[in-house]
Amino acid sequence: MIASTPKRYNHRARLTRVRQSMSKAVIVEPIAFWQIIKRRWWLVALPLLIVALLTLPALRTALDLPARYEVRVRLTAAAPPGAEGAIADAPYQDTSYVVWLASEYVAVNLPHWITSDSFAQEVSTVLADEGLLLSAADLQGAFAADSYRSIVTLYVQWEDAAQITPIAQAAIRVLQQRNAEYFPQFAVSPARVVALDGLQVQQVPPPLSQRLLPLVRLAIGALAGVILAGLAEYLDDRLRTRADVERLGLEVLAEIPGE
Repeated sequence: MIASTPKRYNHRARLTRVRQSMSKAVIVEPIAFWQIIKRRWWLVALPLLIVALLTLPALRTALDLPARYEVRVRLTAAAPPGAEGAIADAPYQDTSYVVWLASEYVAVNLPHWITSDSFAQEVSTVLADEGLLLSAADLQGAFAADSYRSIVTLYVQWEDAAQITPIAQAAIRVLQQRNAEYFPQFAVSPARVVALDGLQVQQVPPPLSQRLLPLVRLAIGALAGVILAGLAEYLDDRLRTRADVERLGLEVLAEIPGE
């Protein structure tokens, strides 16, 4: 019993020292991190400065983004009628179901065409015939669409309020008149596309991604600087603090304060 007491005491003392060292590490880590930043601030500032110079033009644009306008139109679409008596001979009790099902198939596929480059080229051609010259590459990003059952919703966004209405009108005309050129199912007769809404131009806020992109770039530049400073500190084998010496298993006999 007498011999085991020092062992138990040493064990408890060792655990106490470990706990104290762990708590010290938790407290010292932020301080050590700040010391690294202070010591190698130029490595942190260099990538941030480069990114800031490259981002400055985009930052000015982000603070004063041009207004954007949107036209949203709902359209109903239906497949062309089949041969006479085809619906009557369909193996369904409710023959109207065939028509509605075919309409949903049309509505599901039209958005894929609306967002394609071929659709933008068709709209560009229609606008050129009307005297408005806009390239297909510029127009392709202006169109978006989705569908629900037999309804297709067409979205048109543009920066010029005077041009967006002709663009939307040309898009509807292409949907109505050119769908047979891109869907072999309508080779005999084009699908019917009818606009349910009038063309109402609304001003919409710029996308959040465009406003935040310069700030994200600056944050990435700052993070790159911190990583660069940490890497330089890791590769530096000089001893700077008491903790650096004790980490090597050496005992510090005395310290001379730096200040």
